[in-house]
Order: sequence, then structure tokens, then C-alpha cells
Amino acid sequence: MRLSQKTGISILIFIFLTASFFKAFSQSEPVSTKAPRLGKTDIGQSGCSAYLPPGMPEFDLSKSEDNSDVYTSEVELDSFVFGCIAVRFSEPFTDASPDEMEELLISYMDFLKSPFEITNAVGYGKGHLLDGYPDARGVIDYWEDGNGRQYAVKGWVNQKYIGFLYIGGAGDYPYLNLQQMYLDGFRFGE
Repeated sequence: MRLSQKTGISILIFIFLTASFFKAFSQSEPVSTKAPRLGKTDIGQSGCSAYLPPGMPEFDLSKSEDNSDVYTSEVELDSFVFGCIAVRFSEPFTDASPDEMEELLISYMDFLKSPFEITNAVGYGKGHLLDGYPDARGVIDYWEDGNGRQYAVKGWVNQKYIGFLYIGGAGDYPYLNLQQMYLDGFRFGE
């Protein structure tokens, strides 16, 4: 099948316009110039750490109903909120399997939906693994609250700790690689 000359010219014009469109966007300022640099930060006295953006305030410590230590901190950067919650269990779950711990993490994330006023969620992505922590499991999700604020959230759990990281804003966070590094940046204590 041969293309007519008119069809060929139309295709060339379409390719040229498409290439021009992408070239214009590729010459704009690189995305990474505005993304914050993450630094390894201790999470209070929990023994855990995380790769957090600059300006993250000291972690507040409170106690849960079962006397577990709960550390929280949050900072706003460029209209996006970066938050971290770490829980050190009062009694480690020494007999629990990684799958059982993952179910506990999901219950905790379900609990967090209420204070975050979450009205929509994509659904939990289970089975994430964290380098250096073979007994840990991670769960990711994407939430939306009643005001349309979007959250990328990820929780990590082992027999001694839960770590929960989130980024929230009016839309999707524009630096996907940094978002992934942030959500995967939790490190468990000994």
C-alpha cells in the first residue's frame, strides 16, 4: 500500500509539530532544580531514621493507647506537605510473620484515613520490600481527602516498628523520582 503525497506531507507535518512541542518542553528548566535534597534524619529517640527534606521540624513524641511511642513531624515545601510518622511498639511482635505484620500495617493505615479525612483511595499495593530489612514489608497507596488534596503514602513495618511517610498537595507531586526516594527512605532501628 502506497501513501499519497498529500498523506505523506500530513504525516511529516504532524511529526514536526509533535517534535517541536516536546522540544519546547525539554528546553524548560530541569525539574530537579526545585526538588528538595533529602538527608538522613534521626526520628526522635525511636532508633529509626528516614531520608527527609530540609526544614523538617523536630519530631513530637506521644503515646498510643497501648503505650507505644508515636513520633510525628511534618513540613510544607512549595505547597506540598511532607510528613513522617514512626511507631515503636511497646512490645515487639516477636512471633508474627512478615505477612501478619503487613496486615497490621494496613489496619494502621486504615486508621490514619480518619484523621486525614480521606474520602477516596486507589487501593493498597502490598508486598514491597526494603533493602537491608528482610523481615520488613511495605504498603503503598494514593489518597484524596474531602478538599481534593492528593496524598502519596507508604507504610513500612517489621516486628518492632511502623514507619509511615506521605506527600500531600493540591495535585500529584511533580518530582516522581524524589517522591519514590522519599517514600522508600524509612530505615528501621535495631
